[in-house]
Amino acid sequence: MDRVGFDTAVCRVCEGPCPAGFALCFCCRTAVRQLQLPLAPVVAITTYRVGDRTHRLLRGYKDAPVGEVRRRCVGALSALVERWMADNAGRLRERFGHPWSVVATVPSSCRPTGSPADAVATRVPDLARLHCALLVRGAGEVDHLVASRHGFELAPGIDPGWLRAQRVLVFDDSITTGARAQSAVAALRGEGARVAGVLAVGRATAAHGPPAPLAPCSARRAAEPT
Repeated sequence: MDRVGFDTAVCRVCEGPCPAGFALCFCCRTAVRQLQLPLAPVVAITTYRVGDRTHRLLRGYKDAPVGEVRRRCVGALSALVERWMADNAGRLRERFGHPWSVVATVPSSCRPTGSPADAVATRVPDLARLHCALLVRGAGEVDHLVASRHGFELAPGIDPGWLRAQRVLVFDDSITTGARAQSAVAALRGEGARVAGVLAVGRATAAHGPPAPLAPCSARRAAEPT
């Protein structure tokens, strides 16, 4: 088990810190308990904390009141993702085990259809060429630490037979607890899709301490089968 300190280790699913002696962090253990399913491995391109530049970009591309500011934020995030994927393509495939044939974004928490992550995914060539809007909001509750198999459902017009032949990369802008992303994974698996893993632009970290630099993709495989 990889150590990040004397009393902490690395979660085998999300690669965040967890107590020494545990394979999964508290958030991932909570998601496993709620979903009653194995989790998909997660890779975050970078980590951020509230108020730093990455956080401002992530909030700005969704919430800035001026369209030009939102466009600049999308452009900066898209460039970050494109560079990282070009530098880490081999290691990303190693982490997820197999290549993917479809890229699906995690639907919005507050809109019935669509995903803010679409704005970035459609600007990154390696994501855009495989991008497909597979999911919409479902009837189940999904929140900060609440994961649900029914939080998302297949979008109208998606052929379940076609989906069962696909291997899906789930893309999201940010990961805090992973509840939303893993709920999306559960919905896709419930329809028969194979999920390669979850790729996020950023992962939120504790408010104290400096944010981590852009991290190369780890070759560790997730503890849970996919």
